[in-house]
Amino acid sequence: MPPLRQSVVISTLTLLITSAATSSPSYNHRQRLSTPHRSLVDSPLSQNSITKDYRRFKHSSENNPIRNAALWGIVSNGVRRRRVLGEVARRSLTRVRGGELDDSAAAVDTTADGQVGSTDEGPKEKINIITGNDKKSNITSNSSKKKKLDSDDERYSRQMYALGARAHGLVRSTTAILDGPLGKIKTGKRSSPTVSRGEHGFQSLHQNDDESETTFYNHIPSGLLYETAKNLALSGVGRIILIRNEESFDAGYFDGSLDDLGAAYFRAALSEVFPSLKQSRDAIDGKYEDIVEVEDEDYSDDPQIDHDDGTVLLMEYIQRLNPGVQVDIIPRQKLFELLREENAQDEGNWDDDEEDIITLGSNPVMVCIDRSTSAMLEMNDACRLRCRKHAQAVPFVSMKTAGVYSQIFCDFGPSFVVVDEDGETPRSTLIDKIESKDDNNEFLTIHCLDGERHDVSSGDVIEFQGEGSPDGSGSNEAFPQCRVVAVKSPTCFTVKELNEEGVSLTSTTLLARTIRSFTRVKIPKTMSFFSLRDILQTESVPTDKDDDVSAGTKSSNCWDKDSLFAPSDLDKSFDPLRRKAIMASMAALDAFVQKYGRLPCHLVKANNDNGSTKSKRSDKVRFQSLINKITDAESTKSMDKIISQFANTCRAKFTPIQCIIGAVGAQEILKSATGLYNPVKQFLLYDCDEVLESSNVDKEEQVDLYDENDLTAKGQSYILGKETSQKLASSRIFLVGAGAIGCELLKNLASMGAGTYQNASKEGCLIITDMDTIEKSNLSRQLLFRDHNVGDFKSAAAKSAVLRFLSNCNLEAHTSRVGEEEDGPFDDDFWSSGCDFVLNALDNVEARLFVDSQCVSNGRGLIDAGTLGPKGNVQVIVPYQSESYGSSADPPEPDIPVCTLKNFPYDINHTIQWARDLFDGYFQRRPRQANDHVKEIAAEDLTDFAQKLVNKFGQDAALDMAEELGEDIGVFPFAVGLDSNDPEYLAAVKRESLNWARNEAEKLFFTAINELLQKHPADSIDEEGAPFWTGSRRVPTPLSFKALNSSEDEVSAQQIIVNERIAQFVQAAARLRVESFLTSDDDQSSLSAISLEEALSSLEEHAQSSNQSSKADSEGSKVDNDIHAKLNRVKTGASFLPNLNIVDFEKDDETNGHVSFVTAASNLRAMAYGIPIADAMETRRVAGRIVPAMITTTGLVSALSCLELIKMLKGLPLTTHRNAFVNLALPFFAFTAPLLAEEIANIGGRSFTMWDKIAINASSKMIPDDITLREFIDNIKRSAKLGDNMEVSNISFGSYMIYANFLNSEDVKLLESSLMNTVKSAVIAEEESDETQLDVGSNDSNQTEQTSNLTDEQKTILSKLSKKRYIDFSVAVEHTETGEEYELPPIRYVKQKKD
Repeated sequence: MPPLRQSVVISTLTLLITSAATSSPSYNHRQRLSTPHRSLVDSPLSQNSITKDYRRFKHSSENNPIRNAALWGIVSNGVRRRRVLGEVARRSLTRVRGGELDDSAAAVDTTADGQVGSTDEGPKEKINIITGNDKKSNITSNSSKKKKLDSDDERYSRQMYALGARAHGLVRSTTAILDGPLGKIKTGKRSSPTVSRGEHGFQSLHQNDDESETTFYNHIPSGLLYETAKNLALSGVGRIILIRNEESFDAGYFDGSLDDLGAAYFRAALSEVFPSLKQSRDAIDGKYEDIVEVEDEDYSDDPQIDHDDGTVLLMEYIQRLNPGVQVDIIPRQKLFELLREENAQDEGNWDDDEEDIITLGSNPVMVCIDRSTSAMLEMNDACRLRCRKHAQAVPFVSMKTAGVYSQIFCDFGPSFVVVDEDGETPRSTLIDKIESKDDNNEFLTIHCLDGERHDVSSGDVIEFQGEGSPDGSGSNEAFPQCRVVAVKSPTCFTVKELNEEGVSLTSTTLLARTIRSFTRVKIPKTMSFFSLRDILQTESVPTDKDDDVSAGTKSSNCWDKDSLFAPSDLDKSFDPLRRKAIMASMAALDAFVQKYGRLPCHLVKANNDNGSTKSKRSDKVRFQSLINKITDAESTKSMDKIISQFANTCRAKFTPIQCIIGAVGAQEILKSATGLYNPVKQFLLYDCDEVLESSNVDKEEQVDLYDENDLTAKGQSYILGKETSQKLASSRIFLVGAGAIGCELLKNLASMGAGTYQNASKEGCLIITDMDTIEKSNLSRQLLFRDHNVGDFKSAAAKSAVLRFLSNCNLEAHTSRVGEEEDGPFDDDFWSSGCDFVLNALDNVEARLFVDSQCVSNGRGLIDAGTLGPKGNVQVIVPYQSESYGSSADPPEPDIPVCTLKNFPYDINHTIQWARDLFDGYFQRRPRQANDHVKEIAAEDLTDFAQKLVNKFGQDAALDMAEELGEDIGVFPFAVGLDSNDPEYLAAVKRESLNWARNEAEKLFFTAINELLQKHPADSIDEEGAPFWTGSRRVPTPLSFKALNSSEDEVSAQQIIVNERIAQFVQAAARLRVESFLTSDDDQSSLSAISLEEALSSLEEHAQSSNQSSKADSEGSKVDNDIHAKLNRVKTGASFLPNLNIVDFEKDDETNGHVSFVTAASNLRAMAYGIPIADAMETRRVAGRIVPAMITTTGLVSALSCLELIKMLKGLPLTTHRNAFVNLALPFFAFTAPLLAEEIANIGGRSFTMWDKIAINASSKMIPDDITLREFIDNIKRSAKLGDNMEVSNISFGSYMIYANFLNSEDVKLLESSLMNTVKSAVIAEEESDETQLDVGSNDSNQTEQTSNLTDEQKTILSKLSKKRYIDFSVAVEHTETGEEYELPPIRYVKQKKD
């Protein structure tokens, strides 16, 4: 059969198999994507179109969540109009009038890949502003500038490994509707605001002179709103709708002047949205300020449009965070109309003569942020109202913070389905044996293989894998599922068989077939949620006229129901009084705002027009009075401390708390949209009131809320006092890593005012270092970077971005690696005096251990954070109190035994690792080997070269190397006389590469397996008489390509699949082989391309020729084991061969063919051993060792790190610190106090810890700038206060012994030598033999001569010794009478500073 025909047959068969596999009924979350057509209609792509062509496009096969680029504006009453927002309209957006481009508008650039963009990274998505007058308000893109649809895979690759493709697809179809305080970008209806500027960006807006003295200026938006929007945008939700409210809505419930995170986001958004304003400055009142004007065209009389509440600013900022997210704006009343609409438009029926109806999409989630309970009730009721008309309610999530207290509430409807509770891939566990415990085989006992532990619990459902499947692929289709009825031990449990209806059957099928392993089956579960109104059981509280308490604020029994509260802290969450106090305080806060029109305030200096100061000391009393009306007086007394702290801090916002709630809340939003992970049911309370200890918040010199030029963290100062904020501002904080966690830490620290204090004695600073550059996959979780930053150094780009958040922040950005062997800015002086605190944002253990050692050595506080998908941890290392990071070690990753990889794989991870090693061998080791020997082969006699190989590597290894060199160099005579740019050269390279790849496939998947089966036949037994192929050993099946027109038996469907897999391997291997022979300047991807048809053709021709010659060669030929013979062709090729290209495995480039090769090789080997195969995505994860990551987990651990930094800064007791272990999937939060540093026994019953040191300064009369060894020993005795009966027994520098009393106590020459020379001599002598002891007293010139043969490690140590400011020694002492030994604290030898 011709190759093309075979390709068509294979493709058709694969399609049929795929269709059969997907045609069976499967669960689909919320029944939203039941068909491809419905999936297309429900995608964000189809929700806001108005043209007929675009409606037809919805029914096409192109289902991509990235929409065409569109212009920002509105369409009203059939007339297209434009709304200008300062510089955004002039620079970032395209002006459309009458369907033509207006020359006065900024030109839209077309990038190299065809995307429509703008010079300053303006919006690239469609943006809709829905006004109250227009039900069908949309904007379409300019037809001449269509954006090229681009894949999300690279941007969201790390998140997809955490969520999975199904859940990620639902995230991309989600509409998140956000309601929260949006702030304002101008202060009055008819006046323009002025924006105070710093050197790098906006600082703040000035208030109007006529602002009411009783109302704080509120132009700052909610930081929690921005934080949540950021998390959702980076997570890739398809659409975000921002709700625009009347200015008086929920008035008084939010005070932006004390929201530090909101102020920082506001400055960053203004600086990024208005980048050109840096050049235009006007001197006003002696200060440089910029004028931001909002120009309304044709809408000056429209009250809906003339309401600049900051919505547009957030919209623009989201667009810059992720251009792939659609952002819409809708008035609050319009939203309620949509939610209450009786007859929703059927999105599947389209009438070309009708305009689109604006909908909330197929996967909406409602989010209330920093809103009062009454506003939450109104919104939650509307979501529940939709439930009466549709099968599913709109999920509702609310979040709010008040000082150091916070609350999350979730209502996902009466029947919410959780598809997967934890997101973990069930582990495949090997089985030793299955026993029947009754005559009917109803109950079976499963015994795990030795060394294996199961992960099942009683009630779980499991499924088996083995050799009973028809195709031998290890499928579980032939085995019934079973339910676990009893767990006897970690290696043994009992099961009962189930059929589809859950009725027990006989289990003869399990006993009759060979079962090898089992996995736990995940069963979706349904959860029922209550609405907020049902939970609160609202009642009107009878009160007098002056102390009225609104509905929804009275205490109810819900506060005592544990089932309604998800634990967030093992210490606090199970305290019913704390829970009641916080819930009552939240309710009282609503009542206070409703009565007084503002939030409670504790002794804040508020400047009036007459300059007087008005103290509001009675607010705490008023708040307590409202609490008493909500709860009974007796319980209030026991909650007094919490209530008092709540009243004192609730007015302000605390950045770490906002970021914690923003992360957890955003994850709950994603859960509601995907059904992935267990949701919060239904309240989650979190607080950090332990941080209030030792806080001076009652002093007169509190925050001046009206000082707009003051960039200090006002909310933080309000809560903790100015002293804490000034300490943070004046601290030098070292951030190691500017990746995902590093970006979040920088944003948080900028919001908290870090690194802004300067005076003559000290300057606060943030020091950043990261040697990595930005990749596109970073953009889904690193908020400081944009698409145009790809390729830049992370630290440099992060510095520029942080200055937008806090323009007067002092930053140092480095690209140096932090490590023992590195020379750079981070020397001993830096660690000892250049930084005060260290925050780790690293991705490897080696660097963590080094930073930890430096912090312990120099007494610096360290906070380490890490994530793995939804899991995260934070460890606090408090100087001189806690244990260090290195005090305990995680268990090492288990290595796969070589024999398992080579001959006995039983898991897909084994075959992937085998294929990954194969890649390195083919395209790294072998090209390097050829390059290393090509000149030697060309110059020497082959007999001499062969003998060298045997002498150096041995006979067998030399034979293998000769064979590889013959294949890699000996093939090159075909290219003699051809230029590398000659088409004939490329054709010859492709031909030889296809032959090589085909031969390698035969050797790997047929010959090698046949040889293994000849050595160990399927029925063989081991030395103990047991079957050899049992337990983890699987009998392999040799795989070979068989032509479809073979004269042998009919080709089976399984063989056709094998043929296709082999062809894919040959295609991928040949392509990479071709690239090895191309020059680095060539366009390798185009020149090396080999089609599947070419691979099939080569295999077909070889199979046919092999069949014809098989009879003549049936006797076989002798294997040529002569090394010289294998090198015969090498001589000629070595004279012409250029250096072969050496390839490093790159997991993130889908075009380079690396993952394709590993996938093809791994799946072929898996098929041979009956292991279920893996797709390219899973193969990329395992082969590339990709760590799943999500912005929500990253944001959570970063916020917890900043919270611990505040505690460390305040010097709080160790018991107030918390190590954190969290899993957002469950959700699970465990906070534990750090362990105390281990005490080490010392002399006389004393003890010390790793933090203790004995310092000895270099001061000698005999040796300038140094000290003798004898003087050093005497100093140790004196400093350690050793008695006459104690002596120094040994001194070590690292692993190098420099003194031992039983050897050197009488060595005068050694004792009188320089200490530094002694150390250097010990390092040099490490590799020397006993007969060639070095002269420790030799001078520097003699030592230089002795270092000629040192290893690189020794040279590095010697180089660093001369640069170090101090050296730490390990010293042991012993009692002269008893001989008992003791270890002293580290002895630090401090060198004299040279001028």
